[in-house]
Amino acid sequence: FAVLVLLVAVVASAEGAEAPVASAWCGNSVRVQISAQAGVTVLPESALIGACQPGAAQPLPLTNGNLKVTSEQPGSLTFTRVDTGAVLLLAKYAFAPSALNSSLSRVQLNVSLPSGQEEYVYGLGQGNWTDAGGLHSGCSVNAYRVPLVRNGQQVNLLQRKFHVSIPFIYSTAGYGLLFNMPGYGSVQVGAKGGSQWQADASNQLDFWVTTLPASAKTSDPYPIYAQYADATGHAPLLRDDATIFWQSRNRYRSSDIAIKVAEKYHALDLPVGVLVVDYHNQKVDGDWQPNPDCFPSVQGLVDAVRTNINATTVFSFWPEAKEGSTEFALLKAKGCLINSDLGGRAMDPTAAACRELMWTQFLKPHYFDQGVTAYWLDETDGEGTAGGDGNHGYDTSYGPAYQASNLWVNNWIRLFTEKVGETGLAPLVLTRGVWAGGQRYGPVLWSSDISSTFEQLAAQINLGVHTSVSGIPWWTSDVGGYGCGEAFPNNSTYMRELIVRWYQFGCFSPVFRTHGCRQDPDPDPFVAPCVHVPGSCGPNEIWSYGSDTQLILEKYVRARKQLQPYIQALARNVSAHGVPTARPLSFEFPTDAKAHGIDDQYMLGPDLLVAPVYIRNATARDVYFPAGAKWRHFFHSEQVVAGGQLLHIAAPLDDVPVYWRE
Repeated sequence: FAVLVLLVAVVASAEGAEAPVASAWCGNSVRVQISAQAGVTVLPESALIGACQPGAAQPLPLTNGNLKVTSEQPGSLTFTRVDTGAVLLLAKYAFAPSALNSSLSRVQLNVSLPSGQEEYVYGLGQGNWTDAGGLHSGCSVNAYRVPLVRNGQQVNLLQRKFHVSIPFIYSTAGYGLLFNMPGYGSVQVGAKGGSQWQADASNQLDFWVTTLPASAKTSDPYPIYAQYADATGHAPLLRDDATIFWQSRNRYRSSDIAIKVAEKYHALDLPVGVLVVDYHNQKVDGDWQPNPDCFPSVQGLVDAVRTNINATTVFSFWPEAKEGSTEFALLKAKGCLINSDLGGRAMDPTAAACRELMWTQFLKPHYFDQGVTAYWLDETDGEGTAGGDGNHGYDTSYGPAYQASNLWVNNWIRLFTEKVGETGLAPLVLTRGVWAGGQRYGPVLWSSDISSTFEQLAAQINLGVHTSVSGIPWWTSDVGGYGCGEAFPNNSTYMRELIVRWYQFGCFSPVFRTHGCRQDPDPDPFVAPCVHVPGSCGPNEIWSYGSDTQLILEKYVRARKQLQPYIQALARNVSAHGVPTARPLSFEFPTDAKAHGIDDQYMLGPDLLVAPVYIRNATARDVYFPAGAKWRHFFHSEQVVAGGQLLHIAAPLDDVPVYWRE
């Protein structure tokens, strides 16, 4: 990648480009826009919104609060912190012909610090590193824990399966940067800092920079996140039901099956907040209504789940419409179908008229009015678009995928949340993709179809933190793994240990949700008329792994309920101030040098230190306790540890090192 940048730099230039214009865009923040040439048409939507009443675009220089941006020479910008007079960062930009479209440009932005300075860079979304690490295509079998510090990493900015790229970074040098470009592109973060961004096909460079308020400590990340939320949108409050345990398995293919699961949880008196009905609940994708042979009364199902366990019922959707489905012809006639996707064609929510059609004629009457107010948006990361795992993306009303693909997903989420929010309900969607600014629609991101292995569990630990520090606060994994690729029977010693360790991690994740395609036989016989549907995988309820394991799993389902007031308080802080949920230790303890670079622990909110056990047969692990606090064990309150030390902590199978900060 570095060689590529050097070669491109020879032919790329700022000559011919329009002079930069800048807008004061929320506190201590500036949006910079540079057109490749005069008279270009820019995209009508971006990650940024105008809720903070940004100023009009104007020539440089511009000062907004504690940030000043100047341009001393063509192709170069300087960002300065006003209170100290110190140069914050330097930015050079250039345009070159695009290999994808001769009428567009390849756009480059090279961000650097003043000579001799270094930084740690965080963010850039879930997944992504190199071809040798991170989550891979297909069903993710090979797993690697992507380091929390992004220095030295390369990220493909096109969203695709397992790789939910968010082009926002937080720097310990005291700034945040959003590369507000929704098409194909990439970023390379330098080993000691700096970043080289590229958009492969655009007619404009658009980016946003924010810095700390006057007199704020450079080590404090939270004002940066507050200003980012002001600029891109604050997350709505997480629904109370979503703050406790979610129950799901590969498919509850009928109302009767789902209700029986709810009844059993009721009999066990376990706190379940969400029950999920997975994919293929429609006869054909594009019908936009549950299969009446299997779900004869959607309202009846919703009511039964609420009566038994007082939980929200979720139905799953795929974004394709197959030819021959009930609504295919209407969607096609209205111009709401775009490129190939999975076995059909992707629906296009970027046009307001299409969103209105899908809400008014499909989603509202067949789901929302029947009591289904929360939705699982599967396959939203581009998988299956023009084949493959998302290497094409979405050709929307905004333009071809190479220019605007990443704008598709936020509009798809918006379709399922905006009208719900207008009724006064907290919106709730589970999604496999989301782009910068998508937090304003209230999604919960999950890490896709992962294998059921300890290696995969280890890889998940940082994905939630990456997501959270990229501005998307709510994240979960398939607790137990989805089971594709390598997997083990429920009664195996491997799977029983794995499910316990994953429940422990899930309990102390931003969102706690089990899901999976287990290797055991389908426990539910086919009953007419619900027979012409795909089968389910093995069971994935807490009683599915033997009685001894069930007792341990129950402990963590109840612990999550005990934790609910803390999660609710965190949710209020997230909505008000844009703070991350899962955080690197260094965010809370920036002056503790030993807290930097720890990749297998994290803070859940400001006060919970989480150290998951992710190695098979382990009964203890090393835990670093940051200096400046005392730490009290979550389950064993008599155990108090002084900060500033690394200790080997016992972790028998039914226990996990989690500590309250004091």
